[in-house]
Amino acid sequence: VLLLRVAIHTSSSAVFLIIVTNNFGEIKSSVFKKYTLESLFPIVTSDIVERFYLVFDILVVLARLNISARRGAVAWADVMWWLTLLVVIEVGTDWVKFCLIFKFSDLRASTLETYQEVLIADILLCRSGGAAEID
Repeated sequence: VLLLRVAIHTSSSAVFLIIVTNNFGEIKSSVFKKYTLESLFPIVTSDIVERFYLVFDILVVLARLNISARRGAVAWADVMWWLTLLVVIEVGTDWVKFCLIFKFSDLRASTLETYQEVLIADILLCRSGGAAEID
């Protein structure tokens, strides 16, 4: 939420610098390591959680802008431009990060399909009440 508030109330060059610096740090901290199938799974799931947080933060900022007393002071086109730019850069960063991780760790892209099946099975197991039976 803080980054989105800064994006609305700060000059465009400062916001762009914050976004690029944040994403460069994310790529640098995770790409040049060797991963196995098991060690990559938490990174994938944390990125999924990060996407949910991003969507929730965007909804909170939009709601606050909609109900604020200075509603007309902010141009919606500017807000949408920055929110779109933020989402595109975040998704692009993750795409580049995972391409490099898979290349340097000699993993196949089908690994993501396996992770998807595991996550779907976990969701279905929780909804069916099967999680309580396992304990």
